[in-house]
Amino acid sequence: MREIILKINIYKYTIIIAILLAGCSQEKNTIVNRSYHNLTARYNGFFNGRLALQDAHKSMEEAYAEDYTMRLPIFISSKDDAVQPVYPQLERAIEKTSMVVDRHSMDISGKEYCNWIDNTWLVMGEAQFLKGEVIQAKQIFDFTKRKYPDPETKQISYMYLGRIYMENEQYERAGDQFRKVSLEDGLPENKLGEFYAVKTDFYLRQNRLDDAIEQLEQSIAYTKNRQTKTRRIFLLAQLYKENGEGGTSSDLYAEVIKRSPDYEMAFYAKINRALAYDVTGGNSQEIKDILFKMIKDEKNAEYLDQIYYALAELELKEGNEEKGIEYLHLATEKSVTNGNAKGLAYYRLAEIYFSKPAYAIAQTYYDSTVAFLSTEHPDYDVILKRANSLTQMMRDIAIVQTEDSLQEFALLSEEEQDRLIETRIDDYIQDEKDAERQKELAELQNQNAKFNQNYQFNKNMKSGDWYFYNPGAIGFGASEFKKIWGGNRKNEDDWRRTDKTSNAPLLITGDDGILEEDTIDGADDPKNPNFYKKSIPNTDEKLTRSHALIIEALYDLGLVYKEQMNDYPPAAETFEELISRYDTSKYHITCHYQLYLMYAETGNEAKSTFHKNQILSKYPDSDYAKVILNPNFAVSSEAQDAELEKAYQEAYAYFEQGFYRKSYELVTAALEKYPNGSFQPQLKLLEALCLGYIDSEARMISELENVKSTYGGSDVGKEAEEILKYFKNGKSFGNEVEAANQKIEEEAAQLAMEKFNYDIGASHNFIVIVPDSMDMDVLQRNVSDFNRKYFSTRGFKTSMIPLKEEVSMIIVSNVGYASKAMDYFSTFKGTADLKSLVDNARSVFVISYDNYAQFYKNQNVEAYELFFDENYLKGK
Repeated sequence: MREIILKINIYKYTIIIAILLAGCSQEKNTIVNRSYHNLTARYNGFFNGRLALQDAHKSMEEAYAEDYTMRLPIFISSKDDAVQPVYPQLERAIEKTSMVVDRHSMDISGKEYCNWIDNTWLVMGEAQFLKGEVIQAKQIFDFTKRKYPDPETKQISYMYLGRIYMENEQYERAGDQFRKVSLEDGLPENKLGEFYAVKTDFYLRQNRLDDAIEQLEQSIAYTKNRQTKTRRIFLLAQLYKENGEGGTSSDLYAEVIKRSPDYEMAFYAKINRALAYDVTGGNSQEIKDILFKMIKDEKNAEYLDQIYYALAELELKEGNEEKGIEYLHLATEKSVTNGNAKGLAYYRLAEIYFSKPAYAIAQTYYDSTVAFLSTEHPDYDVILKRANSLTQMMRDIAIVQTEDSLQEFALLSEEEQDRLIETRIDDYIQDEKDAERQKELAELQNQNAKFNQNYQFNKNMKSGDWYFYNPGAIGFGASEFKKIWGGNRKNEDDWRRTDKTSNAPLLITGDDGILEEDTIDGADDPKNPNFYKKSIPNTDEKLTRSHALIIEALYDLGLVYKEQMNDYPPAAETFEELISRYDTSKYHITCHYQLYLMYAETGNEAKSTFHKNQILSKYPDSDYAKVILNPNFAVSSEAQDAELEKAYQEAYAYFEQGFYRKSYELVTAALEKYPNGSFQPQLKLLEALCLGYIDSEARMISELENVKSTYGGSDVGKEAEEILKYFKNGKSFGNEVEAANQKIEEEAAQLAMEKFNYDIGASHNFIVIVPDSMDMDVLQRNVSDFNRKYFSTRGFKTSMIPLKEEVSMIIVSNVGYASKAMDYFSTFKGTADLKSLVDNARSVFVISYDNYAQFYKNQNVEAYELFFDENYLKGK
């Protein structure tokens, strides 16, 4: 009996297992199969994938620190620093949804019978979009909009396709997708708030502020989540302020305050309400009273900088500039934690003084702005450019003032010089003592402040003082800087700059770049008389150098005024000064031409004609004279250069292939047509090398001597000299031509490299160039195995294309934008299983789609390797 029962149980369990196994089939449309796959897809993979995606959104919202001094991003996920920490959750969402599609899709005869597959694809697509994998996301949403008839799936697909096109700045195509999205066509009502937010982003990226405001108002109307709605109202207030509608902006900030947001948002709503206040519409004292009350509140200790900034803006709007500047200084002094707020205060001060114009003061404020202001500020690039221009201007002015002072100082008797130097040393020592006392006092008063610059560096500096009495002439701006900003900066060059590009004065040195007087004992010690004596132009050589510095500085200063400040009066004055102070210089003709143009533009025909005649009479054969007489001269010169470059490239191509006579004919034709062209040196060198093949070695040496003599100081002249050295050392013609060929190949590769463009946001392919002697099938399998092992969710495709010169390239398509592509590159090269492939490969690199098309056209591996090394490897 027991045996019978056991057999029955075994039979029963076998049937259950068979049913379960049958339920795993994805190819049979039965109720058991559908039930099994629907149940498992929904409550296993899809549920877990969606949960991981929701966790990612929640983590971003909790961790992201809003910067209320900047326009809020419509979506936090647009910020890399917000998304990168949640990559694990997004990867988990992609992994779980990929498993659902792989194991539970019932696509039979073109129809999907598992009801949760389309939702699963949407979760996967959103996760990949958030990760920045827009190529893969686009493939998913292109698929879901075509494959699934459900209107909601189609509508969400259109919305995300629009966002993907936005990321690639394809706004017309994005707009086409958004026009397909509507409530009537199936978009769920609970998605309307998000959709209108997407369209807000769409218009903001195109600087269409009015349209963005309209869409954001719609988004707010349909947004149910209280926190999200309040945040969008805050952003709407910011947009109205940018649009010049301060009253509406102020009302919206008041609404934000009423909605009881977190303390920081409420604080900034109050501050921004004050900033948006229209002083012409009522009494601003009420707003000021609120701000003064906020100053007294201990909870606002770390926000004092922004309160004083708001007070400054109110005063400036009412025309009280002096009071406004006072509050701006307080804003910079009270700034403790928010560097961007400090940067905004410096920026406002910089604008005030620049508009006067008071360039010297504005320069210090612009430099401080660059140091503290967020690089994401919409004006940051303009600010950085202006800061650099003003620094350049101040440097030039300092050089002229310094050299003038030194030249006058050199005329004094030696006894008087020694007396003044000794006085300056005494002053320097006293300044050090004063500075140390001030530093101790400042540290005592501000020991808890991280960025406090509120201590004064007291020095007396009078206009017109001798160079050695004036610290600003030795290290320009040092005294005034310390007086305004304090002396507790880290001791480093260009401390204010994010770009530490050298701003050293225009110096003229010996062949070795070292000034002889710099090697004198004590020349670097401000307490030693030699520190000051080294700069005195008391010899003919030093005086010549001093005048050369003045000439360079005056010309550069004039260009800064004209080209960068667009301030013609001081530009004209500077160029006129250079011409009047010196009988001749290499810049005289250029100064005359600049003055001719400026006076013509400002309507001063008499002066414009004067400088035009100076050019025509003194420099009749110059390009400037030719441009004046023939306005199309510059255009024709550019066309000539382009044609010459093309002729040179063609001639070199024939030379490289061994067609020396054809190359020679092209060179001589180009030289005959354009005897004074810009490519003449390169053409003459190539001509000499061609003659070495089609005439004789002696003829080549003779021609190379001519090239060396004519272009001795240029790169081409030096190259000809190097070739000639080979023959003097007994080298053979063949070796020398080979060396010359190599040099020419390098130049050609350099020119070809310039045709490539670096685009970090473009999609990239991964390329391995291998010799045809290797087994391509094995190599492709190895690469495919690598992709499955390390990038299983990415679905990379591998292919092979033969190239010239008995090599082929293995291509892995769509490995991502630049940083993602370089991650793939590094992983590939660092994998032990692929070491043999990497070691035997001709080249390994990543390449953007546009550059791939250019590369495949000419297949110049050397040129792209140069480009890749310069932009990807060194850049990384």
